[in-house]
Amino acid sequence: MLKYLSAIAGVFLLVATAGQLGAQTPEVSDAAALVKEVDRLARPLLWPGFDPRRTPIAIYDGSQTLLFRHPSPPSGFVSVAAALGVVRYSGRYPEVSANSSAAIGGVTTATLMPAAAGDTRTGRAGIAIHEAFHVFQRQRHPTWSANEADLFTYPTGDTALLSARRREYLLLRKALLARDRGSSACDAFVALVERRGRFARLGEAGADYERKSELNEGLATYVEKKAIGSSNDAAVPDVSLAPDAIRAHAYRSGTALARLLDRFAPAWRDSLEAGDARSLDELLSAALARTNTERPNCGLDNATRQDIDRAAAHDVAGLTASLQAERDRFLAVPGWQVVIDASRAVLIPSGFDPLNVKLVTAGEVLHTRFVKLGNDGGTLEVLGRGALSESAGAHPLFNGVRVVTITGLDSEPVVTGADGLIKLVASGVSAEFKHATMQREGKVIRIVLGGSP
Repeated sequence: MLKYLSAIAGVFLLVATAGQLGAQTPEVSDAAALVKEVDRLARPLLWPGFDPRRTPIAIYDGSQTLLFRHPSPPSGFVSVAAALGVVRYSGRYPEVSANSSAAIGGVTTATLMPAAAGDTRTGRAGIAIHEAFHVFQRQRHPTWSANEADLFTYPTGDTALLSARRREYLLLRKALLARDRGSSACDAFVALVERRGRFARLGEAGADYERKSELNEGLATYVEKKAIGSSNDAAVPDVSLAPDAIRAHAYRSGTALARLLDRFAPAWRDSLEAGDARSLDELLSAALARTNTERPNCGLDNATRQDIDRAAAHDVAGLTASLQAERDRFLAVPGWQVVIDASRAVLIPSGFDPLNVKLVTAGEVLHTRFVKLGNDGGTLEVLGRGALSESAGAHPLFNGVRVVTITGLDSEPVVTGADGLIKLVASGVSAEFKHATMQREGKVIRIVLGGSP
């Protein structure tokens, strides 16, 4: 009887706490419901040793940052619902800049930005699990991350490589959707033959980038889609990605390889957790070597291959022109402009969104959502809008940046300070630099770093 009464008391306490939480603001209640959905989707079978309920989550809703399950919230966060361990920070906490992960108070935390149009709670919970899995990966598998510098030198203008990449992906999808095991094994085998030839042409850096991205983003997507119950058809969609969508391709190809491994090597996840250093395609190749892969009508017919080749040639030919046009449109957007001239004091990237960058010319990168750069004199952060960076060296980004241009500001940026210390604030833009001067010409504000112009 006492146990029964205690259980009822616990239920009333939970209801009362949830009521207190909901009484704060609708946004707090929504975030709590999202975390509850994460907990509902969390299952031991998602990945060996991984439980998203153990990972702190920071959710920025557009006006405040809510931190859940964090053992030691940093200064600036105040308690919202002590019983649920929820704390709040007014505005966007600086480290929360994307659906990603970040060190908050010395603890790696999954981070979520405001929901996009059409997002469902279950879909966002899947994204939270995706980011929580990245936290798990960083702790358990730090070598799974690709070298993002290699993305900027990937040969996106090679038509033969694009054709082979699309054939390989179509074969992986065909294998995944095959109704019988033999046909699935055959198409998967042909896909890996395509990959071997493509990687030989691509070179070690490009192949390593893809394989590491599949271990990193591909497996996080695999776990996400598994959590929300996506079908094979939905998890590996029938799409032809742009020639330069290399990272986005790894999300899909990694998921396809992982789901095929579920079919042909059920213990593969335990093998990786035990320290197996092979890539996903190497694991699948080993599994298929133990499987009968001979089937009639396997692979792609000639008409399909020719269609892929024609589309690839068309898309590669249009890539350069479209990137140049996008650059020109960005520079022509009306409104105020900010130009950071770092020719004398090169800026080094400390953060950028690899899903939202485009190499528009050999030395210029268009950051369409987020970039953060700095030097000994200060930092520049652009979030939620575009910025064009011009390289200071051979690499488009990682040898430093000499000029950054921000366009399309609706109102004049607020600039404070005098020569030697300049602070600039605008919609989505913040900058603070020592040893800087400022010039204004019409609607263009130019900040020169490293001394007088």
